Amino acid sequence: MGVYTRLVPKQACVLCTEQAEFCVCQTCEQSFAVSDHRCRSCATPLSSDLNFCGACLSHAPLFSNAHTLYDYSGSCAQLIKRFKFDHQLCIGDFFAHRLYDKYMDIIAIHGEYDAIIPLPLSKQRLRERGYNQTHELLRIIAKKTNVLIDRTSVRRIKTTKALSTLDLEERHSEIKNAFSAKDMIYNKVLLVDDVMTTGASLNELAKTVIKAGVKSCDVLTVARA
Repeated sequence: MGVYTRLVPKQACVLCTEQAEFCVCQTCEQSFAVSDHRCRSCATPLSSDLNFCGACLSHAPLFSNAHTLYDYSGSCAQLIKRFKFDHQLCIGDFFAHRLYDKYMDIIAIHGEYDAIIPLPLSKQRLRERGYNQTHELLRIIAKKTNVLIDRTSVRRIKTTKALSTLDLEERHSEIKNAFSAKDMIYNKVLLVDDVMTTGASLNELAKTVIKAGVKSCDVLTVARA
Protein backbone atom coordinates (compact mmCIF):
# COMPACT_ATOMS: atom_id res chain seq x y z
CA MET A 1 0.00 0.00 0.00
CA GLY A 2 1.48 3.31 -1.02
CA VAL A 3 2.29 6.20 1.28
CA TYR A 4 -0.62 8.60 1.62
CA THR A 5 -1.09 12.08 3.04
CA ARG A 6 -3.77 12.60 5.66
CA LEU A 7 -6.19 15.19 4.39
CA VAL A 8 -7.13 17.94 6.82
CA PRO A 9 -10.68 19.20 6.22
CA LYS A 10 -10.78 22.84 5.26
CA GLN A 11 -13.44 25.39 6.08
CA ALA A 12 -14.43 28.56 4.28
CA CYS A 13 -13.12 31.75 5.85
CA VAL A 14 -16.08 33.57 7.39
CA LEU A 15 -14.65 36.89 6.23
CA CYS A 16 -13.59 36.23 2.62
CA THR A 17 -14.82 32.64 1.86
CA GLU A 18 -11.33 31.42 0.95
CA GLN A 19 -10.21 28.11 2.41
CA ALA A 20 -9.11 28.22 6.04
CA GLU A 21 -8.12 25.68 8.68
CA PHE A 22 -10.16 27.27 11.49
CA CYS A 23 -12.71 29.32 9.50
CA VAL A 24 -10.42 32.38 9.39
CA CYS A 25 -7.74 32.35 6.69
CA GLN A 26 -4.16 33.51 7.22
CA THR A 27 -4.62 36.52 4.96
CA CYS A 28 -7.57 37.83 6.97
CA GLU A 29 -5.84 37.13 10.26
CA GLN A 30 -2.83 39.13 9.09
CA SER A 31 -5.18 42.11 8.64
CA PHE A 32 -5.95 42.17 12.39
CA ALA A 33 -4.38 45.15 14.12
CA VAL A 34 -1.65 44.12 16.56
CA SER A 35 0.17 46.65 18.72
CA ASP A 36 3.78 45.65 19.32
CA HIS A 37 4.24 47.77 22.43
CA ARG A 38 1.75 47.67 25.30
CA CYS A 39 1.43 48.72 28.91
CA ARG A 40 2.60 45.82 31.07
CA SER A 41 -0.24 46.33 33.54
CA CYS A 42 -3.27 46.76 31.31
CA ALA A 43 -2.10 45.94 27.74
CA THR A 44 -3.26 49.26 26.32
CA PRO A 45 -1.20 50.15 23.21
CA LEU A 46 1.63 52.60 23.82
CA SER A 47 3.30 54.72 21.18
CA SER A 48 6.56 55.15 23.08
CA ASP A 49 9.13 53.01 24.88
CA LEU A 50 7.36 53.42 28.23
CA ASN A 51 6.50 50.23 30.09
CA PHE A 52 3.35 51.58 31.75
CA CYS A 53 0.56 53.91 30.67
CA GLY A 54 -0.26 57.05 32.64
CA ALA A 55 -3.45 55.56 34.06
CA CYS A 56 -1.62 52.56 35.52
CA LEU A 57 1.16 54.73 36.90
CA SER A 58 -1.40 56.80 38.80
CA HIS A 59 -3.78 53.97 39.71
CA ALA A 60 -2.54 50.46 38.91
CA PRO A 61 -5.07 47.65 38.44
CA LEU A 62 -5.20 44.82 40.96
CA PHE A 63 -3.92 42.29 38.44
CA SER A 64 -0.17 42.26 37.79
CA ASN A 65 0.27 41.67 34.05
CA ALA A 66 -2.14 41.84 31.14
CA HIS A 67 -1.66 39.92 27.89
CA THR A 68 -3.70 40.12 24.71
CA LEU A 69 -3.61 38.90 21.12
CA TYR A 70 -5.09 41.68 19.03
CA ASP A 71 -6.43 45.22 19.08
CA TYR A 72 -10.23 45.29 19.23
CA SER A 73 -10.90 46.87 15.86
CA GLY A 74 -11.82 46.08 12.28
CA SER A 75 -12.32 42.46 11.31
CA CYS A 76 -11.19 41.18 14.69
CA ALA A 77 -13.94 43.11 16.50
CA GLN A 78 -16.46 41.92 13.92
CA LEU A 79 -15.48 38.29 14.50
CA ILE A 80 -15.69 38.55 18.28
CA LYS A 81 -19.20 40.01 18.04
CA ARG A 82 -20.29 37.23 15.67
CA PHE A 83 -18.85 34.64 18.02
CA LYS A 84 -20.55 36.11 21.11
CA PHE A 85 -23.93 37.08 19.73
CA ASP A 86 -24.49 35.00 16.57
CA HIS A 87 -23.46 31.58 17.94
CA GLN A 88 -20.67 31.14 15.40
CA LEU A 89 -18.68 28.71 17.51
CA CYS A 90 -16.17 27.98 14.73
CA ILE A 91 -14.86 31.51 15.33
CA GLY A 92 -14.44 30.63 18.98
CA ASP A 93 -12.46 27.58 17.90
CA PHE A 94 -10.11 29.78 15.88
CA PHE A 95 -9.55 32.15 18.81
CA ALA A 96 -9.17 29.20 21.20
CA HIS A 97 -6.22 27.87 19.21
CA ARG A 98 -4.60 31.30 19.14
CA LEU A 99 -5.13 31.73 22.90
CA TYR A 100 -3.45 28.38 23.47
CA ASP A 101 -0.39 29.56 21.52
CA LYS A 102 -0.31 32.80 23.52
CA TYR A 103 -0.72 30.94 26.81
CA MET A 104 2.25 28.71 26.03
CA ASP A 105 4.35 31.81 25.28
CA ILE A 106 3.28 33.40 28.58
CA ILE A 107 4.11 30.44 30.81
CA ALA A 108 7.46 30.00 29.07
CA ILE A 109 8.38 33.47 30.34
CA HIS A 110 6.36 33.91 33.54
CA GLY A 111 5.96 30.33 34.73
CA GLU A 112 2.94 28.12 35.33
CA TYR A 113 -0.35 29.20 36.93
CA ASP A 114 -2.15 27.31 39.68
CA ALA A 115 -5.44 27.83 37.86
CA ILE A 116 -7.19 29.73 35.09
CA ILE A 117 -10.40 31.50 36.05
CA PRO A 118 -12.74 32.55 33.19
CA LEU A 119 -14.86 35.64 33.73
CA PRO A 120 -18.26 34.24 34.81
CA LEU A 121 -21.58 35.24 33.28
CA SER A 122 -24.75 35.86 35.23
CA LYS A 123 -27.44 33.17 35.01
CA GLN A 124 -29.63 35.53 33.01
CA ARG A 125 -26.90 36.32 30.48
CA LEU A 126 -26.05 32.64 30.21
CA ARG A 127 -29.68 31.79 29.42
CA GLU A 128 -29.84 34.54 26.81
CA ARG A 129 -26.58 33.57 25.09
CA GLY A 130 -26.70 29.83 25.59
CA TYR A 131 -23.03 29.50 26.54
CA ASN A 132 -20.20 31.33 28.24
CA GLN A 133 -17.96 32.43 25.39
CA THR A 134 -14.90 32.49 27.66
CA HIS A 135 -15.32 28.78 28.41
CA GLU A 136 -15.24 28.15 24.66
CA LEU A 137 -12.07 30.21 24.34
CA LEU A 138 -10.33 28.00 26.91
CA ARG A 139 -11.26 24.72 25.25
CA ILE A 140 -7.89 24.09 23.57
CA ILE A 141 -5.87 25.11 26.65
CA ALA A 142 -8.00 22.68 28.69
CA LYS A 143 -7.46 19.92 26.12
CA LYS A 144 -3.72 20.32 25.60
CA THR A 145 -2.44 21.29 29.06
CA ASN A 146 -2.87 20.12 32.62
CA VAL A 147 -3.71 23.51 34.09
CA LEU A 148 -6.89 23.63 36.18
CA ILE A 149 -9.70 25.61 34.54
CA ASP A 150 -11.63 26.69 37.63
CA ARG A 151 -15.21 27.40 36.52
CA THR A 152 -16.85 26.97 39.92
CA SER A 153 -14.97 29.00 42.56
CA VAL A 154 -16.26 32.36 41.33
CA ARG A 155 -19.90 33.21 40.56
CA ARG A 156 -21.48 36.27 39.03
CA ILE A 157 -24.18 37.32 41.47
CA LYS A 158 -25.24 40.54 39.78
CA THR A 159 -26.76 40.89 36.33
CA THR A 160 -25.25 44.08 34.97
CA LYS A 161 -26.27 46.32 32.14
CA ALA A 162 -24.29 45.98 28.91
CA LEU A 163 -21.05 47.68 29.96
CA SER A 164 -20.33 48.73 26.36
CA THR A 165 -23.11 51.32 26.70
CA LEU A 166 -21.59 52.93 29.82
CA ASP A 167 -18.77 55.38 30.43
CA LEU A 168 -15.81 54.55 32.68
CA GLU A 169 -17.35 55.78 35.93
CA GLU A 170 -20.65 54.02 35.19
CA ARG A 171 -18.82 50.78 34.36
CA HIS A 172 -17.01 50.76 37.71
CA SER A 173 -20.25 51.45 39.55
CA GLU A 174 -22.22 48.83 37.59
CA ILE A 175 -19.66 46.03 38.01
CA LYS A 176 -19.00 46.68 41.71
CA ASN A 177 -19.76 43.62 43.87
CA ALA A 178 -20.82 41.65 40.80
CA PHE A 179 -18.87 38.52 41.81
CA SER A 180 -18.60 36.23 44.81
CA ALA A 181 -15.93 33.60 45.41
CA LYS A 182 -15.22 30.59 47.58
CA ASP A 183 -12.03 30.61 49.62
CA MET A 184 -9.04 29.79 47.40
CA ILE A 185 -5.43 28.90 48.17
CA TYR A 186 -3.91 29.63 44.75
CA ASN A 187 -0.65 31.57 44.65
CA LYS A 188 -1.06 32.73 41.06
CA VAL A 189 -4.02 32.59 38.69
CA LEU A 190 -4.77 33.73 35.16
CA LEU A 191 -8.05 35.58 34.59
CA VAL A 192 -9.45 35.20 31.06
CA ASP A 193 -12.04 37.15 29.09
CA ASP A 194 -12.70 37.84 25.43
CA VAL A 195 -12.19 41.63 25.37
CA MET A 196 -10.79 44.18 27.81
CA THR A 197 -12.08 47.69 27.24
CA THR A 198 -11.57 49.70 30.43
CA GLY A 199 -10.53 46.73 32.55
CA ALA A 200 -13.34 47.36 35.06
CA SER A 201 -14.75 43.81 34.94
CA LEU A 202 -11.39 42.09 35.17
CA ASN A 203 -10.24 44.41 37.94
CA GLU A 204 -13.38 43.63 39.93
CA LEU A 205 -12.79 39.92 39.32
CA ALA A 206 -9.19 40.35 40.51
CA LYS A 207 -10.40 42.12 43.65
CA THR A 208 -12.81 39.27 44.33
CA VAL A 209 -10.29 36.44 43.94
CA ILE A 210 -7.59 38.26 45.94
CA LYS A 211 -10.08 38.80 48.74
CA ALA A 212 -10.82 35.06 48.57
CA GLY A 213 -7.16 34.18 49.12
CA VAL A 214 -5.38 34.32 45.75
CA LYS A 215 -1.93 35.88 46.09
CA SER A 216 -1.61 37.37 42.59
CA CYS A 217 -3.31 37.29 39.22
CA ASP A 218 -2.60 38.11 35.60
CA VAL A 219 -5.02 38.66 32.71
CA LEU A 220 -5.31 37.19 29.22
CA THR A 221 -7.79 38.39 26.59
CA VAL A 222 -8.34 37.89 22.88
CA ALA A 223 -8.43 41.63 22.25
CA ARG A 224 -7.80 44.98 23.90
CA ALA A 225 -9.98 47.96 23.04
